[in-house]
Amino acid sequence: MPTLARRTIALAALAIAIIAAAVALDLPSAAAQSDDEQTGRIVARRLADGRTEFGWQPTGGERILPRQRSFPANVRHDRWLRSSPVEVAGKEIGWINARRLADGRIEFAFTPTDGERIAPPARYFPVDARVGRWLRSTEIAIGPPTPATGFIAVSAGDSHNCAIRVSGAIECWGIDRYGQTSAPAGSDFIAVAAGFDHTCALRESGELACWGSNQDWQLIRTGQAEPPTGRFTAVSTGGWHNCVIRESGEIECWGANHVYAIPQDGEPEAIPTGQTNAPAGPFSAVSAGNNHTCGLRTNGEIECWGYNSSGQSDAPAGRFTAVAAGWLHNCAIRESGEIECWGSNEYGLSDAPAGRFTAVAAGSLHTCAIRTNGEIACWGENAQGLMSNTPAGPFSAVSAGYSHNCAIRTSGEIECWGDNDSGQTDAPAP
Repeated sequence: MPTLARRTIALAALAIAIIAAAVALDLPSAAAQSDDEQTGRIVARRLADGRTEFGWQPTGGERILPRQRSFPANVRHDRWLRSSPVEVAGKEIGWINARRLADGRIEFAFTPTDGERIAPPARYFPVDARVGRWLRSTEIAIGPPTPATGFIAVSAGDSHNCAIRVSGAIECWGIDRYGQTSAPAGSDFIAVAAGFDHTCALRESGELACWGSNQDWQLIRTGQAEPPTGRFTAVSTGGWHNCVIRESGEIECWGANHVYAIPQDGEPEAIPTGQTNAPAGPFSAVSAGNNHTCGLRTNGEIECWGYNSSGQSDAPAGRFTAVAAGWLHNCAIRESGEIECWGSNEYGLSDAPAGRFTAVAAGSLHTCAIRTNGEIACWGENAQGLMSNTPAGPFSAVSAGYSHNCAIRTSGEIECWGDNDSGQTDAPAP
């Protein structure tokens, strides 16, 4: 397929970690984890006397309640308190932290025994929580320390990529026709998402920065590089639209809200499809596909909207922990750790392999996911060696672009494979 035609249907979809500003329901999970990494969630419930009880639930394990675990009903605002040590298999892994905010919510965090305090994206216990009902944060990892050099996040676009260094600075490479690799300065970035010809990133403050093309493939201004103002907890870029999650848990999308019908004779016609018409929240994660979007609600259910030519917006029932939207298909991780895909099954897109996984990334005509042992599995079209050239792990993150992939090794190094017509697989040194 000619490069220009190929790029008109490209997708840059990043599977982003589950991020939210509300606490999700406490549902069972059976996903495994590596020996050198402890993952889990902070759990909390309101007691009848007004106190809030909290604990730790390892991924695939039983709830653990530390000896000191009750947050007083009348504690002073903004004062951090902590539990007694949390022990897993006889080993102390850290402490749970909690403080009351001015609006009455309780904010939770976790401090590993050998690290800095970790604030899970979904960490706020609501004022009106029902007595006795366990709620939980998003999953956090307490494992090997962050490497001194290298990268902590990567996102593969159509023919460019962007990644966040350990320092918090962004580095991009690949095609730069519209300035999509000309990242802004700063060392305060925590998330990045590469779209078709544009990129967006989230700063520690919750503010958003976008750069690159501001129009669709028909050169119609769609404004995808003009982000909304405010504070956000997650960002995802699709073909020519983006979506973010506000601190309230509501999703906001902007950019192209159409697809093009291309008649045999005549000019392409824009057909409204609604990929930016997000439903009411709250949501814990969002993934923007080419012309559709999927969101993960705080109760673990998935909802999709937008273009539905192959059933890609018909989400399956059940509870999930992650979702990734591709070109005409999606894949999501069930709470058991198994992957389910739906939509187009061209090239076996929806035939996910068996096993348990910790992350998933949907590209245009392929998908990649990380198994619980850190190895990557890819399925779908094998053009440019997308399947056959998958490197051995272990890896901590993976992102699928149009016809290439990038992944971060546990050492912090980035490795990319697949199409390299614009230098998109020439990853920078750590």
